[in-house]
Amino acid sequence: MNNEMNQDGNLNEEQSSESEISSLDLQIIQQLQQDGRMAYSKISRELGVPEATVRYRVKRLVDDGIITINAFLNTGKLNYANVAYVEIETSAEFHERLLQELINTENISYLSAVTGEYNIMLEYVCQSNEDLLEFTNWLKRQPEVRRLNVRVILKIFKAQYPIRVKNTRQS
Repeated sequence: MNNEMNQDGNLNEEQSSESEISSLDLQIIQQLQQDGRMAYSKISRELGVPEATVRYRVKRLVDDGIITINAFLNTGKLNYANVAYVEIETSAEFHERLLQELINTENISYLSAVTGEYNIMLEYVCQSNEDLLEFTNWLKRQPEVRRLNVRVILKIFKAQYPIRVKNTRQS
């Protein structure tokens, strides 16, 4: 990819349309991870590049799905006091239907396929123990679910979302 900029601070037209992350992109991401609301003008001053370049790069990173800019809730400060990690062992014929229902469940904040005894792991944010009980009972009624392991989080000592990127590339 040609990373040369023209006089306006925009990338030359020769740039590849493929999603590649440059050293500058990583530096911008690092700034946004410190403060997702940081003004582009501040980022441009910190990095010594034109504001138009920062604006263009962030738009491209968002449009290409490389980054998202979100607000994360501190569940301990709200009425959502309970967070549970649920591990699910599914049958070999695990169906897309159940996966879509889990994806569309509002209180599931994290869902992944994992290795080990269980096939699926999720984070469920609940308002009460009754809410968690209803959810786990619903899971047990699903034909694809063989068994569950539910762990309620008692206290969170560190929650850093997302993982911080480190720029190890040379410009």
